[in-house]
Amino acid sequence: MSRQGGKAKPLKSAKKQQSDLTDEEIAFKEKQKADAQARKKMAEQAKKGGPLKFHANVARHVKSINKNLCAEIVRHDYIVTGRTKAKRAQPHVERFLAKALRDNRKMEGVDLQERIQRNQALNYLHPPLRSEIGTRVLEDLAKRYPKRTHGFTRIIKLEPRLGEDKAPMSVLELVDSDYQIKYWYMAKVVARLELQGLPLDDLTAHNVRKLTQYRQDGDQEFRDAVETAKKEFFKVDEEGNVVDEDVKRNLENKPTNLEFHGGSLAGKLLVSKKYPTVQRPPKDEVEVPQSPFLRK
Repeated sequence: MSRQGGKAKPLKSAKKQQSDLTDEEIAFKEKQKADAQARKKMAEQAKKGGPLKFHANVARHVKSINKNLCAEIVRHDYIVTGRTKAKRAQPHVERFLAKALRDNRKMEGVDLQERIQRNQALNYLHPPLRSEIGTRVLEDLAKRYPKRTHGFTRIIKLEPRLGEDKAPMSVLELVDSDYQIKYWYMAKVVARLELQGLPLDDLTAHNVRKLTQYRQDGDQEFRDAVETAKKEFFKVDEEGNVVDEDVKRNLENKPTNLEFHGGSLAGKLLVSKKYPTVQRPPKDEVEVPQSPFLRK
């Protein structure tokens, strides 16, 4: 029964025919059908118990990546990966090592295989890797970190990788490693700056000072490492000349658009020539009246 005098409902627009659809609308409908079929296929495969194909943003796939990265850094002491992936995996590695070493300290005098079976932290890893990684953690890393409870890893930023994406790369490594990734990376940076005829910036000089100040003959060892880096990374011969044309072309890419800041911050800050800084004019001294609440 219709209402008299009521507000009439707006009429629905006529449904578009297939011939009236644009190319974008047709492509969108086909994509919807393909997605629906893919979801239906995945649901059927999940019921059968078969392996599923996950995308990169699925939580289970990300968790599997973190487990693999955790196993690889324990196995090799360092991994080279994208900066985002390294930052995402670092807290998982820290928690895994902290819990594994804490449980291991409570089982002194127990056989290794029994410690591997009783250590709950090793359940984080994939089952085929528990024996190998567990032996590495409970034997080698336990001796390296007898009292350390946190801070097992560090991230060292690298240059963007070659290719189309130019993704920023990083090294995720265990501290106190025999590989000394940070030491050799700083030697490579200093070697590059010397071959380009550029002075050390403040951050690089600070890092070099930190790496050498507590080493016996640290300055001489670092100089030897710089000379080795020149030969290995930049193809420098005995006479000090670069023999590789690609390396020569790479060394020509100097930061020409940067200059050291002048004035009171001379040598401490790199700024762009495109946006030069202007020193602020001196301010006139202003006498601030005393608050009436403080008057006697």
